[in-house]
Amino acid sequence: MTSIEDKWEATKGRPAGFDVLRITLAIAVILWHTVAVCYGLAAEQWFYGGPLKPLVWLVIPAFFTLSGFLVAGSLERNNLPSFAVLRIIRIFPALTAEVTISAILIGSIFTTLPLSHYFTDPDFFRYFLNTIGDIHFYLPGAFSDLPVPNMVNSQLWTIPHELECYLAISAAALIGLTKRHRLFLFAVLFIIIALALRDLLGGKPASPAAPPGRMLVLAFLCGVALFLNRSRIAYSPWLFLASAAGFVVSVLASTRAGEDLAAIFIAYLTVYLGLLNFSTGPIAKVADYSYGVYLYGFPVQQTVAQLLPDHRVWYVNFGLSLAATLIFAIASWHLLESKVMARKKIILAFVSTLVDRARNHLVLAWCFLVRRSAEPAHAASPKQTVHTSWDDDLSR
Repeated sequence: MTSIEDKWEATKGRPAGFDVLRITLAIAVILWHTVAVCYGLAAEQWFYGGPLKPLVWLVIPAFFTLSGFLVAGSLERNNLPSFAVLRIIRIFPALTAEVTISAILIGSIFTTLPLSHYFTDPDFFRYFLNTIGDIHFYLPGAFSDLPVPNMVNSQLWTIPHELECYLAISAAALIGLTKRHRLFLFAVLFIIIALALRDLLGGKPASPAAPPGRMLVLAFLCGVALFLNRSRIAYSPWLFLASAAGFVVSVLASTRAGEDLAAIFIAYLTVYLGLLNFSTGPIAKVADYSYGVYLYGFPVQQTVAQLLPDHRVWYVNFGLSLAATLIFAIASWHLLESKVMARKKIILAFVSTLVDRARNHLVLAWCFLVRRSAEPAHAASPKQTVHTSWDDDLSR
C-alpha cells in the first residue's frame, strides 16, 4: 500500500501539486468573483443553487485543507511559539499592506466624498481593523455605483476563520493532542459526526450562499489530521474517486449535516491532488504569488469595473483583473513578503530570547513568592532555636 507519507517523502516534502493548487485556487477566486462584480450578488445565487454548486464550494475549503496539511508540517518542525510567529509573519505584513493600499490609494481615488470627509470618516478608520482580523468590507463612498456597491474587499471574509484555525491547532498542540496522531484524527472525526448528527436531528437549514465558516475550519482540521496520520492513510485513486463522489453528494444535498461531512471528502481530494508530482517549470515560483493574488484580487476587480463601466463582462473583467492583480502580487512578494520571510530566523531567534527571558522571570517570581510564603513557617521561636541547635550538635 502506498501511503500519503510515501508520496510526501518521495518529493522531500515539496510536491508540485501543492504549488499548482495554490496558484490555481487563487486564480479561481478571481474568476468566481467576476460573477458578482459584473452582474451583482443576485447572479451568484444561480450557481449556489444549481448543479455547479460543488465547483463553487470546492475552492475555499480546498484552500483551507491545503493550509491545514502544510501548516501541520510547520508545527511538527517548530515549537509552539515559533509556529505562532511564523504564522504571524506570513499573514499580517501582506494583509496590512493590502488594507493600507486599499484605504489610502484605492478608496481615496474612487470615493464620491470630498477627501476631507473621506479621511475623517469613522468607517475609514474602522477599515484598518482588517489588519487584526476584525473585518470591514466598506470604505466611505468608494465604488458606490457598482453592481456590488461600496464593497472593497469581499475576499477578506475568510481571514477570521483562518485565525480560528490557527487558534484551534495551537490549542491542540498546547494540550499535547497533536502529538497523539490517532487521537487527533478520532477527535476530528468525532466532532464532524457529532455536528452532522446534531444538525440532522435539529433540522438546521443549509447555508444559502458561500461555504460556511465552520466548514472551512473543519476542512483545515481534516488537513491537519491527514498530515499527522500520513503513514496510516492510503494514497489511493479509489479513495480519491470515492471522496469526489462523497463531496458532490454532500454539497448537493444542501443540508447543514452534508456541509459538515463534506469537509472530510474535500480534505482527501485536496491532499491527493497536492501530492501529485510533475515538472512545473516556473509555476513553483508563481505559486509564491498566490497569497498576493488572493488579497488584491477583489479590489482590483472593483477598480476595473469602475474604470470600464461599458465592459462589465466576466471574461473582460477576469483577464484585465488577473493581469493587474499579478502585478500587485509580484510586488507584494518581492518587496515585502519574501523580505520578511528571509528574516524569519532572526525573528525566531529574537522571539526565542524573549520567551526564555519571560520563562526565567516567571521562575524567579515563583521562587520569590514561594520563599515569602514559607518565611513564617521557618521563623522559629528562641526555644525552638535552642533545640534545633542542640539537635544539630548531636548530629555532628
